[in-house]
Amino acid sequence: MIWKGNHPPAFMGKTGKGGMDTETMWRIRSGIRDYAEAVYRFVREIPKRYPLLTTFYAVWCWISLLLFIAGLFLYRDSRTMLVQYLWSFYVMLQSWLLCRSKTFTWRKTALFMLLGILLVIPVTAWTLMGVHGLVGGRTSDTWSQAVITPIAEEIWKLLPLGLYLLFSRRASAMSLSDYALAGAASGIGFQLMEELSRRWLNSGIIGRTYGYSTTMLGGETIHWDFWTLFPGRFEESIFPTIMTVSHPVHTAMVALGLGLAVRYRKRLSNWVFTLPALLLAWSILDHAAYNGQNSLPEWFMTISDWTGSGYHTKDTFLLMLLLGLVLDYFALNRVRSQLPMTAAERFLDPLSEIVLMWRAFILRRESFSSVMALARERRELGFSLLYGNPEAVSVQEELRARMQHHYRVAAGLALLLIGVVILAGFAAYWQGQVQLHASACFSCMFDSLQNWWDRLSFREKGAILLGAFSLALLFVGFWPALGFAFTAISIPASGHEIAKDIRDPKRLLTPENAAAALLALALSRVPFGRLVKKGGERLRKWLEKLLKRKSRPEPDIPHKPVDGREEKGEPGKPEEKEPSKNPEDEDYVHWSKAKYKGVELYDSRNGALGEFDGIDVENGIFYEAKSAEGLNRIHPKTGKPQQTPQQFTDKQLYQKTKTRINNLMEKAVGTRTTPDGTSEIPSLEDIKSIRRFQFQLDGDSPELRAAAENSLNRLRQEFPDYTFSIRFGVK
Repeated sequence: MIWKGNHPPAFMGKTGKGGMDTETMWRIRSGIRDYAEAVYRFVREIPKRYPLLTTFYAVWCWISLLLFIAGLFLYRDSRTMLVQYLWSFYVMLQSWLLCRSKTFTWRKTALFMLLGILLVIPVTAWTLMGVHGLVGGRTSDTWSQAVITPIAEEIWKLLPLGLYLLFSRRASAMSLSDYALAGAASGIGFQLMEELSRRWLNSGIIGRTYGYSTTMLGGETIHWDFWTLFPGRFEESIFPTIMTVSHPVHTAMVALGLGLAVRYRKRLSNWVFTLPALLLAWSILDHAAYNGQNSLPEWFMTISDWTGSGYHTKDTFLLMLLLGLVLDYFALNRVRSQLPMTAAERFLDPLSEIVLMWRAFILRRESFSSVMALARERRELGFSLLYGNPEAVSVQEELRARMQHHYRVAAGLALLLIGVVILAGFAAYWQGQVQLHASACFSCMFDSLQNWWDRLSFREKGAILLGAFSLALLFVGFWPALGFAFTAISIPASGHEIAKDIRDPKRLLTPENAAAALLALALSRVPFGRLVKKGGERLRKWLEKLLKRKSRPEPDIPHKPVDGREEKGEPGKPEEKEPSKNPEDEDYVHWSKAKYKGVELYDSRNGALGEFDGIDVENGIFYEAKSAEGLNRIHPKTGKPQQTPQQFTDKQLYQKTKTRINNLMEKAVGTRTTPDGTSEIPSLEDIKSIRRFQFQLDGDSPELRAAAENSLNRLRQEFPDYTFSIRFGVK
């Protein structure tokens, strides 16, 4: 009897442990899935209703492909993206070929890879935001980089597999290879964006000469070797003592352990789920030990040594994969009488299937694709017969019909694709890699990532967008490829905002900031949304002011007379001139109104190391007042300005601030007041934790604004933990 509908099968019962209503949970899960399927069917019907969209789609694809090819010749960053994409594709191909008992199609596997990009990376970043919002600190701290980040990354990389197990009708009929392949694909997607960011950020002369992962003491630290399984491991090439495998290996190993636990939970009881839990703990241990090898306590590194310091992880996974293949084919042979087999086959095994496919390719090339499809779909039918629940059984008839369908495709297409990828892998290998940034995790790179993105021209950004779209289009449909492309550019384009949210997640808790963030995110995700940036900024500020007025009580202040004349002050009292304010910012504070003014640093010899014009300890802000009055002063001999705006900002903003930060963190031993400063000043320890600079400049011109932004970008790149802003026209 085949069960259909949204009701759970009878064997599930109606009440779980603790009185939980299982039927209600099942209805909610089925309702979500049915709604998603309805949306999917609606989207699939759109091209049929509007055939013109198909023409636009074809034109868009060809234009994107041609511009992407042109970008490979014109822009280095496009070639960098292609190199990393080919390496990730090579790892994907290795996983695909090794998982011989798989039932997943290539397209479904590619979707797991895209989920590693579109889902895992944002969720990991949000997790770090939440943790830092609760406990504070920075992403470069040891506890964050070597503890929280490995835990979050290793757990969330399993999220695509978890969603598939929850919502898919075929989840109960998965092979053990499917579990491993789903985990590997999710890890490949995550590593693709992580390594692509590293390559983009380290594409200077050192990176092009020695490789992007080269360090002075450790040599090459990320290894992309063609003649190895699962390239991309982390290990110092000079006196290596510890390593960690690439993201796909960790995630595939844990996913395979989960598959073993799911399949044999009835025979071995629920204690078998200890296996994936231990494998997950091992993956986190390897990841954390490598990230914090120079800062974690000795007892932690000792435990890492007991587990092999990362050198046994890949071997363990390969042994588990071999065991999974044996168990899968042993199970399939139990139902081989119900599966279609050729006359030469007595048993189902991977070697016979490979021989069968090669024989078809050599002797009857027109049947090559049919043989490949037959081998995969009969495995899918076999696992459905063996382990399928009523949902999986309900799709068996469709599966049987597909198995009878023979494809007529150009001979040798699959082998040709493999040959192209192998040649591309050789090219990527000999092209060399580009120096590892100090950041050890993807979430630590956002500030530097946007600094790199802002330096690109419009044409370079367009080439990267079209390149990402064209590469993704090779393996998935139009909409997933478009989503991948816009996600690839939205992450670096919003790097500063993401970094601010990670450092201070509480800034998103206020209603006005939440609305502004959602609005900015919506605009950034819409194609050509940059064209409405100016209008969007005004709308964002209007929303902030509106929500602030609603969330704050109105101050009790006298109103102006109806005739428009201002009220006069008290007689005999001199009128104080208020410092100029930026009318667009209600939180603006003039540097002269800061609680502490004229705070000077001094060293161990009592020598002055520079002063801060104003300090707001409560809000964590350094105020620096700068004067540009003599900027356009003409030199009497040359007849030209004595210094350009760029020379002025490089000296006043970049050089002095860089020296001030270094003195504050390294040379200063205390603080003291200046003759014009306040009598009460904060201590050195009170201001060392401040990470925000606000410059207030009395001049204002387009050239000065551009020069100041260049200088601030240099500061942001060298001090990613600090925030730098500037206001012009402050008197």
